[in-house]
Amino acid sequence: METLIIVGLITLIIGLICLCKDASGLAFLLGVIGAYLISGGIMIYEESCKPTAMDVYKKKTTLEITYKNGVPVDSVVVFKDKEK
Repeated sequence: METLIIVGLITLIIGLICLCKDASGLAFLLGVIGAYLISGGIMIYEESCKPTAMDVYKKKTTLEITYKNGVPVDSVVVFKDKEK
């Protein structure tokens, strides 16, 4: 996932450099591909930060409950440690 973001950044930078030198279709295509790779990498990274059922089973998570006037109104599963 980090590799996808890095490759996307490099592709985007190359596309922008080519676009500054000459306005060709290849430069625009490289920019679009780079942007897609970056956004895909970010989406994959965000999805991997969510707790899974296996994380709950292995007791890597805890349940945080929000109370309002002594009544539980919300609960969220969070990681015990900040790393997965």
